[in-house]
Amino acid sequence: MGKRTPEEVYQAGVKAHPVKESVSHDWRTRYDKVDKGGKLTLRRAGKLHHMSVGAAHAGEEVLMLIDQTTVIVTLQHSGEVLSQHHIEPERNYWRDQLKSPGRWPGLS
Repeated sequence: MGKRTPEEVYQAGVKAHPVKESVSHDWRTRYDKVDKGGKLTLRRAGKLHHMSVGAAHAGEEVLMLIDQTTVIVTLQHSGEVLSQHHIEPERNYWRDQLKSPGRWPGLS
């Protein structure tokens, strides 16, 4: 220590700090079951949102991969991508981006 106080010795030493990892995406996962009408719901930021994967998939177990801008819905048993939805916080219904907008494309 020489002629230094214990505090000076302590302050002069190398300190450990938490490592700040830069993560490009924070993924959230959710396991769910498609309802009878082929729809799923997701609560995000205290608001309930609806998504359609199609009535053909009613009752199937799915995995939803959610990041800041997108929700990807896949079948649990095969990993097949059923739908992809762009997160629009101001809307209740998020349409499937993998399908055409339908009858009124300008009003989607």
